Amino acid sequence: MSLPFFISVLIILIYIVLFMKKKLSFTANAIQFLVLSIISTNYITILTYNLEWMKASEDVIQFISLLINRECILPLVGVIMANGNLYYVKRRDKVICFLCLLFFISVLDVLHVYFHSLSYPEWSLLNTVIINGVYLLICIWMGKGLYHLMKKEEGRIGQNL
Repeated sequence: MSLPFFISVLIILIYIVLFMKKKLSFTANAIQFLVLSIISTNYITILTYNLEWMKASEDVIQFISLLINRECILPLVGVIMANGNLYYVKRRDKVICFLCLLFFISVLDVLHVYFHSLSYPEWSLLNTVIINGVYLLICIWMGKGLYHLMKKEEGRIGQNL
């Protein structure tokens, strides 16, 4: 049951990223996606296998849904967060975007526990929410850095990054 759900969420997020208004170029979004994919993979791998604070399921289907979440869904949420933060002007809109995406990825973690693809023997969901908030702040920081580089390159050469 978890694999079709996470595939559906992935498809919906792909459509959202394709059709949303973006301040970052395609190259900057691709760089951000790849770096966030590496960060989320290493974060879950360290917590699961090295520190053993989380335990991944032994079932292949459940594990594939966990892979889809950490390799595709979390980086897509990061791209949405970075572009949303750059696109919105009002602080209230930025905070609403941050809280909605934080709630979304926290619900995904709760669903992983519900579907038994993750368990937390020495970790809690509160810690996961805090880490998800830090992840979204990293996404904002990285998006602002890439936007700055993009504008600097655009002004110097007349090309986009």
